[in-house]
Amino acid sequence: MAKPVMIIDLASDSVSGLLLDPTYDKAKKIFCSPTRAVTRVPLPFQPELNLDRFLNQVVTAMKTVLDALAREPHAHPARVACFLSAPFYASQTRLVRHSAEAPFRVTKDLLDDMVAGDLKEFISQHPQLYAEVLEDKHQVIESKTMQVKLNRYLTHTPYGKTASEVELHHYVSIGSKKILDRFHEVIRGSVHRAPIEFHSFPFALYSICRDHFRDREHRFIIDIGAEITEVLLLSDDILWESVSFPAGHNGFVRELTASLNTVPEEALSALRLYQEGSQNKLASSRVVEGLGRYQQVWIKYFRETLETLSAEHFIPKDILAIGDPLTTPILLDALKQEKYDEILLGGHSFSTTLLNASILAGQCGYQIGTATNQGEHLLVGSVFCDKLLNIKQDA
Repeated sequence: MAKPVMIIDLASDSVSGLLLDPTYDKAKKIFCSPTRAVTRVPLPFQPELNLDRFLNQVVTAMKTVLDALAREPHAHPARVACFLSAPFYASQTRLVRHSAEAPFRVTKDLLDDMVAGDLKEFISQHPQLYAEVLEDKHQVIESKTMQVKLNRYLTHTPYGKTASEVELHHYVSIGSKKILDRFHEVIRGSVHRAPIEFHSFPFALYSICRDHFRDREHRFIIDIGAEITEVLLLSDDILWESVSFPAGHNGFVRELTASLNTVPEEALSALRLYQEGSQNKLASSRVVEGLGRYQQVWIKYFRETLETLSAEHFIPKDILAIGDPLTTPILLDALKQEKYDEILLGGHSFSTTLLNASILAGQCGYQIGTATNQGEHLLVGSVFCDKLLNIKQDA
């Protein structure tokens, strides 16, 4: 039996993990690996954000997840892939150019030097991620070249060709070295020899949507987390922008808690009853008031993001969204009801699709029953890891 791949997902509201058994489907000629074990530990709701308390909760949840996976038979993984959601990373898609009066030969060293020089500039311009972490440094998580143009023409085989101008787009993500070292230390305490790699979750999500949702060339991908919403702009197979704003589904809970003068658990229960139509009129009116206030907060942030992006990009009408199944549909409904005449061309509102586990699994060719047990984040991690195996298989 081949050793499994361990996947750890660090979200802002939970820590999840699974063991993936690498399996090559000879008929489809791709890796489509089944899941052996899944575990998830929710993070406690924080009435007020505190970085030290939050990180301690994450580390405690990681240890619980790792202990649960370690109890599985033959659980020693060949490698560990850890996916980071906000606020554990910062990212940007960068445009780098190199030109000369006389034509020159394009080599791998040339492109590598272009990326390396731009990475240094990006890091020097970026403040450390957390002011509370003293004497911290940046650690590069990903640096992925997505597109290369020679003399402004797209090419997939630039090496060895002659040009007078090179233009490339590459995605870079960075994290806090001290915090990533802490996560690495926790994983290493349970997994003693396997290599450990970090990925930003938005890059994995972009990669999956690019490869498996090809009915639109231009679209937004939105990941609504506990405290932060991440907005990805995908066009012509490039992740052009990755923008975040500080509003997620926990803000909903805080607003409902205040509106109902109760505790977070009862506020969530009230929201479920409201959606089922099982509340009295007074309770329903208070829920509606709380929802309305927070919808406007979230929409305001989203509009500001659109206005910033529209200065340099065409704004697509289609949105793929991933997030908490209770609150995300409410935000998407509010988004569709708004008019965006000053931003959208050829239409006044957005078309939205909620990417639940069943939709993701069906589109990516995975068994829907198993995938729904994983949840959306772990499923994206599984598909992404299989994609890396496919690349190695074809190499």
